[in-house]
Amino acid sequence: MDKILKDSLALKGYLSNLSRAEKTLTIDKIADGCMVPRRTVHNWIQGLCRIPALHQCKIEEILGEKLFSSLEICVN
Repeated sequence: MDKILKDSLALKGYLSNLSRAEKTLTIDKIADGCMVPRRTVHNWIQGLCRIPALHQCKIEEILGEKLFSSLEICVN
C-alpha cells in the first residue's frame, strides 16, 4: 500500500472514532501544533498529499497515540 494512503488512513481512522465536535477540535489542535492551515490537515486526511515525518511526530505527540509506522525521526 502506498505510504501516503497508509498514513492518511491511519489519521482518518483515528478521527472517525471521535464525535463531530471532538474531530473539529482535534483537527484544530493538529493544525496549530504543526503550524499549518486546517486545509492542509484535511488534505492529509483525504490522502491528497503526504504527511511529512516531522508532522507525523507532532501529530502523535498531540494525540498521545502512535498512529504511523516506522518513524525513526521521532526520538524524545
